[in-house]
Amino acid sequence: MGSEWWCLLVCLALSGAADAVERQWRPVDVILDCFLMGEGGHRGGFASSENMVKALLVLKQVPVPDDGSLEGLTDFQGGTLAKDDPLITFEASVEFQVTTQSPSLNLLLGSSASLHCGFSVAPGLGITSVEWRLQHKGSGQLVYCWTTGRGRAKREGATLEPRQLLQAGDASLTLPSLTLKDEGAYVCQITTSLYRAQQIIQLDVQAAPKVLLSLASEALPPTLICSVTGYYPLDVSVTWIREELGGDPAPVSGASFSSLRQSVAGTYSISSSLTAEPGSVGATYTCQVTHVSLEEPLGADTWVAPPEQRTAFGVLFASSLFLLALLFLGLQRRQATSPRPARTPRHSG
Repeated sequence: MGSEWWCLLVCLALSGAADAVERQWRPVDVILDCFLMGEGGHRGGFASSENMVKALLVLKQVPVPDDGSLEGLTDFQGGTLAKDDPLITFEASVEFQVTTQSPSLNLLLGSSASLHCGFSVAPGLGITSVEWRLQHKGSGQLVYCWTTGRGRAKREGATLEPRQLLQAGDASLTLPSLTLKDEGAYVCQITTSLYRAQQIIQLDVQAAPKVLLSLASEALPPTLICSVTGYYPLDVSVTWIREELGGDPAPVSGASFSSLRQSVAGTYSISSSLTAEPGSVGATYTCQVTHVSLEEPLGADTWVAPPEQRTAFGVLFASSLFLLALLFLGLQRRQATSPRPARTPRHSG
């Protein structure tokens, strides 16, 4: 079989999958057991089985429907290479394929992950091993390995169901209690007695931020502190909004930020401070946080009273403390000056 025949074989396979790409189906690896047929060394019809040449074709990341079927990929037929050339046809049957229903996952810190990896094999073709590996930031590590009936977990808690593997063609991996170290690209590699194929699942771990708004200083003008803690990944947006009584909310500029802090678990924290200007009627200040882990912005707000109310409140508070102090001193003096009862002497018999 000449090199031009192999070229034609591959070209026909790719042309047959063109419509599938346009339909945006999910990609899988497909191994095809092919028979290329010719007649007397010339391109043409099929005279006998002696003219059938066995070939193997591996299609990487071929689009297939969500149900895993190979519609449109089981029979290929190409046009003529020249006007006078007869038609060439080759037939293919699926020997082995690996698929996934979850090529990308975004999960919260502490949750559980189910990484789907399914496969189908031709009758008589047995699975010899399943290997899950994690690739992240240029380094790789083994997560789970199954070989001829025996599984070994390298990541604590990682599980794979042997019964599902052997009976349902399901090599999915479960990871409980996700940490930031679990983030990365997971490679599901399945090996048979003849072939090897894989799928890649990207797992991104996220942690939602917590927001706390407090008054840092009672002095005029007051200072507000917005603490944003426990978020991952790094990018976060903090916006200040001011709303006077009866007015419209408006963004506020002039906020300052602390240095970034990272916990032992790998999550981040940052603080933002703002000098409040309540005006003559007071205002509500909102600290609004946007992060990839949040479906909508998260906010915390507080009311800042005008200076007149704050002064009156301060005078009332100081007066109350003064009255309480006087009352306490009066009670102490009364107890000190009140006569003590005389003791009755005891007589010994």
